[in-house]
Amino acid sequence: MRYVLYALALKLLISSKLFSQCDGRYENEIFDEVSKTIVEYTDVYDWSPLDSGLDMDIYQPVGDTVSNRPLLIFAHGGVYIEGDKNSNTMVTLCEAFAKRGYVTASIRYRLTNLQSLLSANSYNIFSQTVVNSISDMKSAVRYFRKDVKNNNNSFGINTNQIFVGGYSAGAVTAAHLSVIDEGEVPEEFQSYFDKSGGIEGNSGNPGYSSEVSGAILLAGAINTINFLDENDPPIVSVHSTDDNTIDYECASPLSNLGISFLDLPVLCGSGKIHDELVNIGVLNDLYTFSFGGHSAPIINLEGTVIPFISDFLYDLICQSTSVDEQKSPLFSVYPNPCQNYMNIENLNRTNNVVVVDLLGKIVLESQLNTGVNQINTSALYEGVYFIYSTDEISEKQLFIKN
Repeated sequence: MRYVLYALALKLLISSKLFSQCDGRYENEIFDEVSKTIVEYTDVYDWSPLDSGLDMDIYQPVGDTVSNRPLLIFAHGGVYIEGDKNSNTMVTLCEAFAKRGYVTASIRYRLTNLQSLLSANSYNIFSQTVVNSISDMKSAVRYFRKDVKNNNNSFGINTNQIFVGGYSAGAVTAAHLSVIDEGEVPEEFQSYFDKSGGIEGNSGNPGYSSEVSGAILLAGAINTINFLDENDPPIVSVHSTDDNTIDYECASPLSNLGISFLDLPVLCGSGKIHDELVNIGVLNDLYTFSFGGHSAPIINLEGTVIPFISDFLYDLICQSTSVDEQKSPLFSVYPNPCQNYMNIENLNRTNNVVVVDLLGKIVLESQLNTGVNQINTSALYEGVYFIYSTDEISEKQLFIKN
């Protein structure tokens, strides 16, 4: 049902004069240069004893006048024991998409070490490290929403178009962040989340949403396809069938390399993720390499992978949302699609919003307070709706009720 609703929404918006077609942005490189800003997105945890806080590199196109741009947050690979935000893969991804008009970021996140991973407690240490990294990435997402409110959106992002992604371990982090919601943590993993501050984590920037609009997975995986449901955001994946580090189907990491003494959780790769997302009707796409192993996505980055991801995001962004070149959004809506409740984060202090159906009939009205407002949508039929502020009628946003 969800895939059908997305398809209907895309078809409607393509023909609507209310929505821009991005004017050439986001599909191809249209800028020659990018700038990089290094920020400390949280000071709760340190990168190392000699490097306080957790930093990220933020890339923006030089000379861009648009102030309401999609944001892509990437995390590096390295089996959760090595890697950094300035790896060649992260720099290439961030620069390529910034040149297309996106704001991009590459984050540092907490790691473990080889000695711990080789210990008798490797299962618990690996699991806890993954959950810690989810907490860190959520803090990075919240950092940008906090910046919108406190610094007048200094990075010029659209809070309704935030995507997370990464390669290998970074993709595992992004995948879990995008699909695990409150109440969906299995009992056997609850203790790891408890130690890391719960589903939202304790890595900083509390009070802001960590909701994302989609995930970008390069050789990524999740612990179980049971995490996937029809309310998950779109996912685009790239993986090789001969990946011996993170299996294309399901296996423990590194087990296909003959490293059987490691006791690590099973991870299900892009093949399984794609099949299940198709089965439950979640918009997604998968590019499969038949050879190249774990490195296939990064050795084919510029020729195949980036264009493939770019096409998916372009269709999603430019055929489903407005591109406002003048100002930051007044409010952010999540989850989208929603079921019985929808959250409206009041970013720029709009006072009232109305929801209209496809015939233009007002079906819901609500007054907003500053911050996050929860709206009851249980009385709405399944379908596509528009929500807009009565203070600024030209700013319309689309959402889907499941």
